[in-house]
Amino acid sequence: MTDDGDAYDKDAFDREQLAAGRIEVLLAKYRPIILGRCIAGLKGHPDAEDVAQDVYLRLLSEFHRGKRYPGVPYRVVVHQVIGWTLKDFFAERPTGTPLPDELDSAAPDDDLSRLTLESVFESLPEGDRAVLTLRYIAGLEPAQIAEQLGKQPNAVYQSLHRGHKALKEAWVHD
Repeated sequence: MTDDGDAYDKDAFDREQLAAGRIEVLLAKYRPIILGRCIAGLKGHPDAEDVAQDVYLRLLSEFHRGKRYPGVPYRVVVHQVIGWTLKDFFAERPTGTPLPDELDSAAPDDDLSRLTLESVFESLPEGDRAVLTLRYIAGLEPAQIAEQLGKQPNAVYQSLHRGHKALKEAWVHD
């Protein structure tokens, strides 16, 4: 059981898949997040899908080279690689490498080109956006967020509530 009362450790599935060598399952799981962040980061630029492919390839390459980042949740690794790959794009490094065929069939058919988590985050007030980013991107617990931002825990929970409400409204009204 985690500190916030969840009965399931949200990173346990990722650890199990990594240990079993099922990188394609993890890439399929993170496909919507990778694609969404690339689309948002490039503000809808036509190369967003190519950059997302580069993220998949980089994650696949790191896995096959044996890189495991001990003690770091895989979701954090994914977000770090997305950031690095977006920086490569803006530095005008090549982004045209295709995905291996076996990954295409494992990826779900989620279409996030219309709405991304980042676009909803951008619409939030800066303080709420900071709280949600620390919670869901950095993986911090509410008490850690309060300490890091110098806020009262209740203020963090209020920001989380407003953010959840905005996310729910965006997904339901889409």
